[in-house]
Amino acid sequence: MPRAPGPAAPRHGFGRAARGFHWLCAFAIIATAALGLVMLRLPAGSETEVAAIYSAFSAHKTLGIATFALVLARLGWTLRHPGPGPLQPARRVETFLADLVHWTLWGAMLVLPVTGWLHHSAAPGFAPILWPFGQSLPLIEADEARALEWQTLHRAASWLLYGALALHVLGTLKHALVDRDATLARMVTGDGPPVPPARTGRFAAALAVGLWTAIIAASLHLAPKPDPDPFGTLDGFDGLDEIDGLGEPVLPGSAPLQ
Repeated sequence: MPRAPGPAAPRHGFGRAARGFHWLCAFAIIATAALGLVMLRLPAGSETEVAAIYSAFSAHKTLGIATFALVLARLGWTLRHPGPGPLQPARRVETFLADLVHWTLWGAMLVLPVTGWLHHSAAPGFAPILWPFGQSLPLIEADEARALEWQTLHRAASWLLYGALALHVLGTLKHALVDRDATLARMVTGDGPPVPPARTGRFAAALAVGLWTAIIAASLHLAPKPDPDPFGTLDGFDGLDEIDGLGEPVLPGSAPLQ
């Protein structure tokens, strides 16, 4: 007869695959974000400098797509192989805040590349993604208004990513320097005391979803509108003859031309 499932076995630390995914994602995210910040500050005073900006944007987009694929692979692994739970589960506020930061980071790792890709698809023609699979997403047409919305959301998401990353690093330093526990070691070497597997912090997850929903709604609402078409006032004219019929400008002190 099959054995009845017993309680989950204690986990000492993160396995090799989980540690590899974590550090690869960390380096890829930091590299992509750093390139994104640098490329926005590059000078554009000459053709050579403009070409450098063009190349930097292409590299940023390509690295962003690669990072997105890595994040999806990590997400699939994490869903099937949950890591160890907190070392100090009695510290409920601290555990809740850690869960909230982690869920916010997961949101950033998904929202940032998706909005960047959507912006790229809605504003084609500049700095292609360096791959052979096409440049546009299905059902996404070139649209300046939509491009501005995705760009605004992409930038807002990047700032939320920076904040969550900073809190994540500060929490790690607190565990390493103040608590002196095995939190960092579990992700570096896989060593640590046995603890039950991690559980989903549902309230923290719901709060993170609410935060991202608010960020998305605010960004779409506050996105700038496209500049008006300078030739929009010519709509309705059938040709240059009708424009000529409007008459010549009258200079001050002169009689109108007959």
